[in-house]
Parts: sequence; C-alpha cells; structure tokens
Amino acid sequence: MQEALIQLRSALARFRSEGRKFNLFFRDDDVDEDEDSLRRLLRIFLKEEAPVNLQVIPDRLTPAGASLLLQHRQSRPDLFELNQHGWRHINHEREGRKCEFGPSRNFAEQLADIASGRRVLEDAFGDAFSLIFTPPWNRCTAETLTALDRLGYHGFSGFRSARQVSGYGFHGVAVTLEFQRWKNDEIVRELIKQLNDLDTVGIMLHHKAMDDEGFEFLSYLLNELASSQVIKFQRFQSLLTGKCKRGK
Repeated sequence: MQEALIQLRSALARFRSEGRKFNLFFRDDDVDEDEDSLRRLLRIFLKEEAPVNLQVIPDRLTPAGASLLLQHRQSRPDLFELNQHGWRHINHEREGRKCEFGPSRNFAEQLADIASGRRVLEDAFGDAFSLIFTPPWNRCTAETLTALDRLGYHGFSGFRSARQVSGYGFHGVAVTLEFQRWKNDEIVRELIKQLNDLDTVGIMLHHKAMDDEGFEFLSYLLNELASSQVIKFQRFQSLLTGKCKRGK
C-alpha cells in the first residue's frame, strides 16, 4: 500500500505543478441497514471531510438504517447525499446479466417500481433525499430513463455510458472506477490514468464487500487526495448545480 500511495503522491504533485484541477466523487452502493461496515465508511468520510453519495435501496431500508442516514445527512449535509438505488435490488432477468430494470420489465412496471421507491425515501428522509437514481448493477433500458424523466428526476448515475445520456430532463453522472475490482496498486495506476484523461472521476464503493484492508486503504487514499490541492470532491448535487434543482 505504501508504494501505491507514493506513486499517487508523485502524480498529484505533478498535476499541481501543472496547475491542473479535477472533480472526483465517491458513490457507495447497496445502503439499506445500520451495520458496522456502513458506520465505518461514514466515519472515514467524516474524518477526511470528504463527501460521499449514498445509494439507498428503498424496499430494504430498515428503520435503524434510515435513522443513521438521516442523522448524518442532517448533521453534515455537505458530506452526505442520499440517492435512490432501484427499488428492491432483485434480478428479473431469466437470461443474461442481472438487472432489476432490464428488458423483461415494461415501462409501466418500471415506472411503478421507481415511484414506489421514491415514496419510501421521501417518507424516510423528506427534503434530505435527492432525486438522483442509480439502477442496481448499473444496468437499465430506455424505458427506465423515460420513467425517470416522467417522474421528474434530476440525475442518473451509471457506468461511463451515463455521460452520453441526453434528451431528458435530467443529466447523467458516470462512475469510472470500481474500488473493489483491483488491488491497491492497480487502483492507483487506473486512478492516475483517469486523472490524465478525464475531468471528472467517479469511484464506486460497496461497503458491504470491503474488508479491513479495503477500509484502511480508502482512508489513506482520501487523505492523499484531500491534501493534494488538485482534487475537488463532489456530491452529485454539486456536479449538477445549474442543471437541476435540489430536492423534489
């Protein structure tokens, strides 16, 4: 880990000498209950004063989970954003890749599920819930986007193709790097490459899948990025400022 962080520190110093600046956001998926891994993640972002976009599964949200999230959102609205992660996070496809909002679901079914999830999150969080939608497994169909448009959502987050979403009343925010896929040195190499190539980097987390090493590395990574003077951490709402209004 130390070698990887030295490489990152060197790259960030070079970017700083070149006068370059970057937007970067973190998105944590599958938020539903009050659990040790979620609390650990929230503590890390609090400690480093960095924002994180929390993707909440409406039908799995427990009262304790809602209370924990609302407490953090109300105490530090600049750090914690609450978004909608599908409805039940279940796979409806009999063939191919897993998808909750895939080709086997028609427009009416998708619209109803998205609206149900929205009602749950609005009841739980009120204005603290941001109208930004993330499909489970980062997959959906054109019917999903049409449903989001019909319901007045402000943003949509998926993989890199989300940047090409157009023709709707909302904008796409793309994740570009998945934290769990690689070892520390591989993550750093890919992050440096993306900072060279992109003006906005999005890092996807899954707190449920992270082990002690993962949390430790995340803490060190955030500290390096925060002290670099070249990274501007973003919430989805800050990225979409001027493009959509906050709240309902």
